[in-house]
Amino acid sequence: MKVANKESIHYLKFCIVGGLNTAIDFLVFSLLSYLGVYYIIAQCVSYGCGVLNSYFLNRTWTFQQQDKSDNYEFLKFTTLNVFTLIVTSFLLTLLHYKFSIPLPYSKVLVTIVSVGLNYIGTKFWVFKP
Repeated sequence: MKVANKESIHYLKFCIVGGLNTAIDFLVFSLLSYLGVYYIIAQCVSYGCGVLNSYFLNRTWTFQQQDKSDNYEFLKFTTLNVFTLIVTSFLLTLLHYKFSIPLPYSKVLVTIVSVGLNYIGTKFWVFKP
């Protein structure tokens, strides 16, 4: 039971960090758009800010890694996020255009997949216990 409780706490922390990442992404994107930055550049910068926040908070708070961070770990984290972005972009297109699911509902379904992929990859590959 203690292991299950620890897993629940990890997952809850991971979701809190994810919510914060989404807020950072949205705020940076909004600010850059307001300042007249081209929307694709604004999206790349804002997404990158969310990913950086995710790396540092998940490393230190969610999974409480004590050892020093290295480039290989950050590369694995970046690879995982790019992989997740590709998978979710494909699924979003599939759900919306192939199955005619409205975009907001498709986005919700894809977000659930994204959280699952990122949690499993982060816990068992990037920040292995």
